[in-house]
Amino acid sequence: MAAKTAVKICAKCPRKARQPSTLRTRKTAASKQKRKSSRSPRPETQTSSAPGIANKNHIISTGETFADGAMIELVSGSSGLNKPALLLWTGNQGTVGPRVEHGGCIYEAPELPPGLCRAIRFPCGCHDYGSAQSLFATIAALFKHYLDFPERESSLLACFPIATWLADRLPTALDLIISGLDQELGIEVLRLLNCVCRHPLVLAELTPGGFRSLPMELSLTLLLHEQELKPDMQRLLRASRYRGLHLTGKRGSVVDLYGPKAIFCGNDAAVDALGGGVIHISAAPSQTQSSALDERVQNEVATDFQPRLLMYRLKNLGKVQESPVDVSTFASATRQLARTLAACFPEDSELARDAVQLLRPQDEEVRGQRSCNVNCAIVEILRGIIHNGTQREVRVDELAKDVNALLRSRGETVTYSAEEIGWKLRNLNIPRHSSSAGRQVLLGRDTSQSVHRWARAYDLPCPQRVEGCCPDCNQAETAISK
Repeated sequence: MAAKTAVKICAKCPRKARQPSTLRTRKTAASKQKRKSSRSPRPETQTSSAPGIANKNHIISTGETFADGAMIELVSGSSGLNKPALLLWTGNQGTVGPRVEHGGCIYEAPELPPGLCRAIRFPCGCHDYGSAQSLFATIAALFKHYLDFPERESSLLACFPIATWLADRLPTALDLIISGLDQELGIEVLRLLNCVCRHPLVLAELTPGGFRSLPMELSLTLLLHEQELKPDMQRLLRASRYRGLHLTGKRGSVVDLYGPKAIFCGNDAAVDALGGGVIHISAAPSQTQSSALDERVQNEVATDFQPRLLMYRLKNLGKVQESPVDVSTFASATRQLARTLAACFPEDSELARDAVQLLRPQDEEVRGQRSCNVNCAIVEILRGIIHNGTQREVRVDELAKDVNALLRSRGETVTYSAEEIGWKLRNLNIPRHSSSAGRQVLLGRDTSQSVHRWARAYDLPCPQRVEGCCPDCNQAETAISK
């Protein structure tokens, strides 16, 4: 006789029999399969099933440039959605929508956290800007009219937003430091920049962790209000000036923080902290009432300028290249900044030259500060002794006396000991040797070459009387990090 399947009766519910374990297993598996099949498709699917666009790649995009000259840009979307729309530019016309098609692919903007979507300003479209000269002049007039800045400072402030719209093609990201004691004025400057910069995001007291977590793939322009820049933040800000310098993220990931930044700080320390090479504006207290730049005015300015600046980007991004403007007369700390600034105006070389000349006062200040730098003074003294040709060595204590005398003649009050000068020589990689008379520097050819390399790095002009006689003065300029 065939064995009967055992069936147990539940003690608590005598009318209900427990099913055999094998049967329960089959039903459980079937139930799971049914629930799995009823689920909606996962959002990361790479194909679209919408009518008319079946079997086409579906790409979430924050912006694209194509080999045929077409571009995709983020623009403001429907107020009820937490995502921007996309503009497809084909070279002569633009199409705006929640999704656009190009090259057999469907592109759609990413959904953003609600707070972030509201905080970033996107253009509502694009329209003609006239000429680069007129666009530049009208932006400069904003800072003069609303914030009472002088003409030069207003023009420098106008350079920054234009640079943000081309930042992904510039040699380095353009950074701007606004220093001053008037906190309210500093905030007003950031608010006005928020109307004209590309994808601006105003933040206060940004931390290194917060910086690393920002979605910089949105091509953000950071507008920062910082009371103090701590060393960790300084290093991140310096690194973010250069494209392709990735930083470590969480769980083995890397982040690219490249992008332009405008920073309001209460003092000038941020300029030195960021290693020079930034546009510096000193903001004197303004007599203009802050209420003149209320939210209504800000929205009007943004509505007027954002579409024009987007068109400037669409027409000029592909033209950005090394500018023919000569920047060789600038100090090394300012030269790269001048080169970047000139590249912002590819359609108007005269405007590029005028913009670069705005940096002249800042360049002179950099040279003045460098003349009081102890390392620069050491190099200057040693090069003079080498050119004189009457000594084969110089004692470190004698060198210290000459360096201190030179610095005092330039207004410096700090006095350096022989031991401190010795450490400076070590940092300059200029060797010292011990003798019966004490530590000294041998003035051989190796030392001469090192001294002349540093002289070029510090932009010390070679005296004309020795230019043809000194072989090291005629060598090509060598890039040296300070």
